Amino acid sequence: MDINKLVANRIHELRKEKSLTTEKLAWTAELSKSCVAYAEKGLKDAKISTINAICNALDITLAEFFSVFDKKIE
Repeated sequence: MDINKLVANRIHELRKEKSLTTEKLAWTAELSKSCVAYAEKGLKDAKISTINAICNALDITLAEFFSVFDKKIE
């Protein structure tokens, strides 16, 4: 699976775990709703700064965000 799709799936999974809407996550991360939606759908490459803002809003570290990718990326 490509890295953009893995990142998109991870954002979606974490957002759902926290019971947040895309709008609420965007507001908390201080990002636009479209920015979060594009990242979550894998419509465009998410910048590391975007992923970091999302992680901060979800109260997790970048290491925690990427920890699940150890065995998925080839």
